[in-house]
Amino acid sequence: MFAACSTPAGISGIAVIRISGNGCIELLDSYVRTVRAAGGKKSLKELSGYESLYGIINDPATNETIDDVMVTVFRSPHSYTGEDMAEISCHGSLAVKQELLRLLFSAGVEPALPGQFSRTAFINGKMTLDEAEAVMDVINSDSSKALRAGRKIMSGALARRIDTAESALYEAMALIEMMVEFPEHDDTSVNEEKVKSLMKGAKDELQKLSDSYSMGRLLSERIKIALIGIPNSGKSTLANALSGTDRSIVTDIPGTTRDAIESNIAVRGIPVTLIDTAGITSTDDVVEKIGVERSREAFSSSDMAFILIPPEMTLEEMKDRIDIPESGVYKVLVFSKSDIGDNPDEMRITEYAGSKGIDKIIHVSGKDFSNIEEMEDAIEGFYNASGSGSSEGLLITNGRHMTLIERAIGYIGMAQAAINDGMGVETCSSVLRSALDEMGQITGKTVSADLADTIFGRFCIGK
Repeated sequence: MFAACSTPAGISGIAVIRISGNGCIELLDSYVRTVRAAGGKKSLKELSGYESLYGIINDPATNETIDDVMVTVFRSPHSYTGEDMAEISCHGSLAVKQELLRLLFSAGVEPALPGQFSRTAFINGKMTLDEAEAVMDVINSDSSKALRAGRKIMSGALARRIDTAESALYEAMALIEMMVEFPEHDDTSVNEEKVKSLMKGAKDELQKLSDSYSMGRLLSERIKIALIGIPNSGKSTLANALSGTDRSIVTDIPGTTRDAIESNIAVRGIPVTLIDTAGITSTDDVVEKIGVERSREAFSSSDMAFILIPPEMTLEEMKDRIDIPESGVYKVLVFSKSDIGDNPDEMRITEYAGSKGIDKIIHVSGKDFSNIEEMEDAIEGFYNASGSGSSEGLLITNGRHMTLIERAIGYIGMAQAAINDGMGVETCSSVLRSALDEMGQITGKTVSADLADTIFGRFCIGK
C-alpha cells in the first residue's frame, strides 16, 4: 500500500489524499467513524466502488479529531491504479494533511514515489505508456489547445493509431513467413505486393503522426515571440496589452526596459512566451549595451518576432538600428503607436521590409488597444501554418514519441528498399521487427524497466 497528497503543496480549501493497494479500504475503515454514507451504509467496507461517505477521522493515540472528511472508495479493477483505492477529501491546511499522512504511514503504508499511482496503472494495464505520459501533459497544460492535445492522447487516440500501424506490419510479417516457408506457392507474387502495400500503409500512418509534431511542439515548448524595436517604440505597452497585465514598466523615457522580460501567456488558446526586449540603440552605458545584445539574441533565437516601427522612425534609422535575420524567424512588421499618427516613411519602409523577408505587416496601438487583434491574428496564423494535425485532431507533442516514430519510419523505409532491391523477404522481416520495437516503446509494449522508471520519475508525487 502507498499513499500521498494529490493536490498541490500549500494551503487550500480542500485537499485530496490518495491511498492504493490491497487492504487499503479495510485499513482506512479502522480510522474513519461514519456519520453519513451512501445508501445508509455504516462503514467503508460496505461501500461499493464509486460510493462515498462523510465521516470523522480521530487520532487513535489521543482520540482527538484530526478532521471531518469525505472518503470515496474505488474497487479493483475499476480504479485508476487497477487496485483497491480510496481518496480522502479533507480540509487543505498543512496540519490536516500532515496528520492524516502521518496516521497512514504509522500504520505501515508507504509514502508514494513520484508517479507511482500512474506507474501502477500502467503495470496493471489500465493505460498505455503514452496515455500515462499524457496525464502529466494535462496537468501541466496552461492553454486550451495544449489541454486538448493532452486529453486526445490520454483518451487513447495515439495508442490506437500506433496499433493500426503495428497490425499492418504484423500482417506483413505473417505473409513474409509464409513466403519463406512455401516459396513455390502460386500466390507468392501476389503476397509480395500485399506486403509492399501493408508496409506503405503503416509508413503513411506514422508519417501523418510525424507531420503533426511541428505544430505539437509549439504546444509543449510554447511559441517564443520577441518584441523588437528602438527605445520608446511601444514594446512594453504592447506586451502589457497582449498579456493583460502591467508586468512591463511603461514610461515616456527611452530605455526604461533594460533587459528582456518574459511572460508566459495564452493567445487564443495557444501557449506563448512573450519577450519584451530592451530597445536597440547606440549607447555607452554598459548595462544598456548588454540589454541591446540580449535583444538581438532574442530576435535571432525566437520562433516569431514583432518588429515595431513608431511614427517618427525613418527608413535610414531602421536600417542602422535593426538587423533583420534573413530566415529562421517569422517576422511581422508592426507600425506601432497608430493612435498618434501614421509613419511618413511607411511606403519606403514597407518596400525595404519586403526585400528582407518580412512575412506580414500590421498597424496597432497598445495605448488604446486598437487592432491588437491583428497581432493575435498573426500569432494564430503562424501556429496554424506551422504544420498539420493528423486525422482525429491528434498532435504529437512529446519529443520522445517523435524520435521513436521517426526511427520506425526509417526502419520501414529500409524494409521497403530491401524488398524492392531483391535483397530477400527475410531481411525485410528482420527490419520490420526493429520498427515494431521502436513503436512498442511509445505505448510501453517493449519498454524497459529503466526507461519506465525514468519517465514516471518525472511525475509529481500523488499522480
